[in-house]
Amino acid sequence: MATAKTEAQPLNTRALYFVAPGRVELRELELVCGSAGQTFVRSRLAGVSHGSELLYFRNQMPAQLEGETLTALAGGGGYPIRYGYMNVGETEDGRRVFAFQPHQEAFCAEEHELLELPDNLSDDDAVLLPSVETALSVLHDAAPVLGDVVAVFGQGVVGLLVAELLRRSGVSTVLAIDPIESRRARSEALGCPAFAPDDPELFTQIAEVSAGRGVDIAINTSAQEAALQQAIEATTTHGAVVEASWYGTKPVSLLLGETFHRRRITLKSSQVSRVAPTLAGRWSKQRRLETASALCGELRPSKYITHRYPLARAQEAFELLDTEPERVLQLVFEIEK
Repeated sequence: MATAKTEAQPLNTRALYFVAPGRVELRELELVCGSAGQTFVRSRLAGVSHGSELLYFRNQMPAQLEGETLTALAGGGGYPIRYGYMNVGETEDGRRVFAFQPHQEAFCAEEHELLELPDNLSDDDAVLLPSVETALSVLHDAAPVLGDVVAVFGQGVVGLLVAELLRRSGVSTVLAIDPIESRRARSEALGCPAFAPDDPELFTQIAEVSAGRGVDIAINTSAQEAALQQAIEATTTHGAVVEASWYGTKPVSLLLGETFHRRRITLKSSQVSRVAPTLAGRWSKQRRLETASALCGELRPSKYITHRYPLARAQEAFELLDTEPERVLQLVFEIEK
């Protein structure tokens, strides 16, 4: 638990470190909030980015990440490392703030790195701001038009949020594909016909809702190469496949000799660290973040939180994510005061 702070004096707090494949632990960390403009923040709630954090837990993260500037990557690219970027905390003057900070009981940040939260936005909703921003970024990269038929492969939190935003965008139909029944049920509740990837009716349904063409856009958020291959097979001539997953060092093999080649399908990556190139003249990262913050109040993404753990039980939490991912939709760490 963080100790009391005095001006420009060291502060002892605890932080979560990935220390080896399959192992995390809490370690003491010394902070000094001494420079002008720095603010001391006590963490209240931290969200886990299942995909990227499991890459660290499984030792599947690249040694170097091009263009990565997040405080989330605290300590370099190898073990031991602090990682995380979904943190809601409270400043000493009582302001609730969001920050892209690792999982730890307290931190120091520049004022410009803090997003002050409105009273009507709960900690639970605010902590999923990065997931909402990622979903918005995927929507910008996909660039659907009125009447499009879109398929979303993977209905984790980001996939579900992408489906929600697509439903708001004016597309004709949003199909959801996921192997986990409980996630498909959530998709159906959003108004998205949902199918398991091995459902024999999947491509029949795609044909029925697209006049036999295939989907205009397929989006993959599953980080599974089989899903990416299905996304290609489901896409119409001159359509687009948007790959929003992060595979780390996992290799991906695709069959590109038939559907992909002859249909002239566009395959593009979506990554939240940059604004979609087609919008760069009008949108900045700050504008996108502010839009995502407003969307948090509308979408209320806290409905996707299924598991809560104290930071001291992080090893147990990550083992659950690693071995039984079907049980967990969104996990958060509640930080002791």
